[in-house]
Amino acid sequence: MAKSQKRLPQPMRPSGRKGRIFGWLMARLNRPAYRWTIAQLRTIAPEGLLEIGFGTGHLLDAAIRQQAVKHVAGRDPSELMVETARKRLRRLHTKADIDISIGDDTALPEGPYDAIVALHCFQFWADPKATLTKLRMMLRPGGRLILVLRRHGSRRAARKLPNPISRGADEIAATCAAAEAAGFTLVGMAGISKNSHGLVLACG
Repeated sequence: MAKSQKRLPQPMRPSGRKGRIFGWLMARLNRPAYRWTIAQLRTIAPEGLLEIGFGTGHLLDAAIRQQAVKHVAGRDPSELMVETARKRLRRLHTKADIDISIGDDTALPEGPYDAIVALHCFQFWADPKATLTKLRMMLRPGGRLILVLRRHGSRRAARKLPNPISRGADEIAATCAAAEAAGFTLVGMAGISKNSHGLVLACG
């Protein structure tokens, strides 16, 4: 692994023993976001789903078991999380076509998809406007993009994030504006927990 990668914080690329602990903790803290996202998927009953930054694989697991999604794909920059998610999903290959591997928002599988979700990873997108434009093209007509944004707690913490939108004073409003510029229409939003805010975007 390159020296620069070793310096990346655990939230951006979990690794080693600390990464396993972090992944377990985040999966527990993300339960409200998982439930909210599954509820949004229920309204469109997607057959094809892509998750950016799938972490431990809990959401993909729920999408297959609860929503009977037939094709799931995902990209995550952490080797540890890919390994963890593959173990979690290995018994579900008879229920769905599963394609998960290493990658980030700049290295995504070809679509089209009925839904694309990204929970708590938007702040790590270096060029969010380009990614949003790409995601719009990857969705089928009537598809949904579901973003769960993390509330960063302080302006000082936000200034260290790669995403220029997340570094701004009003991430939610700026994200909505960037999504609309990329061709999306905001169809739903909600405060999920004290640390998370959800956006549902449709192909405009």
